[in-house]
Amino acid sequence: MDRIRRDTLLGLVFFGTLAFLLWATVNLTDLSMGSVPPLEVWFEDAGGAQAGTNVLVLGKKVGKVGEIEVFYERAKNPVRMQLLLKEAIPLHENMRIEVQDAGVLGGKQIFIDPGRGAPWPPDREKVGTTQKNAFERIGEIADGKGEIGVELKGTLTAIRAAAESLTNEQTSLGRLFTRRELYDEVLQTVQRLNVVFAAIQEGKSTFGRLAVDTAMGERFQHFLDNLAKTSDALAGTEGTVGMLINDRGTAQDVRKIVTDLATLVTDTKDGKGALGRLLTDETLANDLSSSLADLSTLLRKANDPNAGVVGAITSDPDLARDFKVTIANLRTVTERLNGTDSLLGILISDKDVGIRFRRIITQVSRALEDAREAAPIANFVQVLFGVF
Repeated sequence: MDRIRRDTLLGLVFFGTLAFLLWATVNLTDLSMGSVPPLEVWFEDAGGAQAGTNVLVLGKKVGKVGEIEVFYERAKNPVRMQLLLKEAIPLHENMRIEVQDAGVLGGKQIFIDPGRGAPWPPDREKVGTTQKNAFERIGEIADGKGEIGVELKGTLTAIRAAAESLTNEQTSLGRLFTRRELYDEVLQTVQRLNVVFAAIQEGKSTFGRLAVDTAMGERFQHFLDNLAKTSDALAGTEGTVGMLINDRGTAQDVRKIVTDLATLVTDTKDGKGALGRLLTDETLANDLSSSLADLSTLLRKANDPNAGVVGAITSDPDLARDFKVTIANLRTVTERLNGTDSLLGILISDKDVGIRFRRIITQVSRALEDAREAAPIANFVQVLFGVF
């Protein structure tokens, strides 16, 4: 009985192990990748990849390399790889398939970037590239191949040309390195610069004063501040110049003024208007010239005391003195009229006297009226007594 149990247990373990190995074989080997058609990619060379090399899509492991064949009759991309995938990969126009190093210590992997854009035509060959390993890239750099190698070769060539130019007397640096005269000139220039710098440090020049004189530095800073304010004002629209620069309305007004001036100048040249007639009409110009001559004669006679009344008024000293005395007398009369020392001044300035004078005038006016009314009776009496 114990033997039967032992044999039964041994059989179960044996067949369970076989089932596990079968499951691992199906899921961990290429047998589990039969649901997706293999992806055929053509390369210039295999780059060290082998059957069983991992295939990664954007870093995710999706399969392995199933088979690598070389077609020697093909002139370009003779290596064909069959990539066994677990899932379909949608490839696009800008897709990239590359053989890369799997790590620093070696090994290879197939890296696939599906890309974006239009789908890859199914009837077009899929071409991959091979990334050189570190030693091959270093060798290409040493041979002057590849992107870095070409740039390094160009740099070394330029350095060599520059070194050769140092010994060529046709260049400035070559003359400096090969001829003593140019070296002496450069030395003198440097010595003069040292003198200039020493003078600046000692404050013996304008730059020196700026460097060591605090007061002058403050004045220069004040000047820069004012210049900055001026530039800010020019950038704004507060000042006249700023408005001319930045204000579109003002600019249009100025442009209109310039246009009007241009029109005015054109009209003047064409003889339009009074100024145009003066510039183009010979008769009017002659009349104006005659008028100016007459005016000049009049002004000359106005300065001559013997030429007339105007000349006597402006140039005769006796008449000027009499006029001055007359003005003084008029001033005296007006002062007296404004005072209370004279009868007219009292009548003009004293209000009470003016009121009384008005009353007297009123009474006299009434007496005269009464006299006129009594005049016929007096005449009759006079005639009557004269008859008798």
